[in-house]
Amino acid sequence: MTRTTPRAVVALVVTTLAVLAGALQPVAAYEHKDWGKTASFDRWIRPGCHEYNYRYVVDPPSDDWAAEIFLVDRTGEKIASHALDVDVNPARGKRQWTLCRPTIKPGRFKIKMRVTWQTSIIEINKGWVKPSYFRLEPKRR
Repeated sequence: MTRTTPRAVVALVVTTLAVLAGALQPVAAYEHKDWGKTASFDRWIRPGCHEYNYRYVVDPPSDDWAAEIFLVDRTGEKIASHALDVDVNPARGKRQWTLCRPTIKPGRFKIKMRVTWQTSIIEINKGWVKPSYFRLEPKRR
């Protein structure tokens, strides 16, 4: 029969809590918050390569922010992205994706935005904004 020492019990509890905290961290990172929004309109896919507009608003709890915006197609593949920074981009604006008809699959597209902001020199926070959706379809003849 083996005896469990108090030190071993404390080590087991601390290890278990550390593993659980690590497992829960990614779930919290993907919560959708009101730190901004994105939007675009449904459109026809035009022949060749063209620009398709979208709008964004970044509203984090700090004045020191950056944002990453991803365009995801119906298969879940990221097909385009943009990076925004407080020193270069306004907190509200319009950007364009340059998309070429032969390289995109028609259907529903998702715009995802991850906002990063800094509240102090050592505290950096990240969070996902609720995604927006739009459709690109071939024009019916």
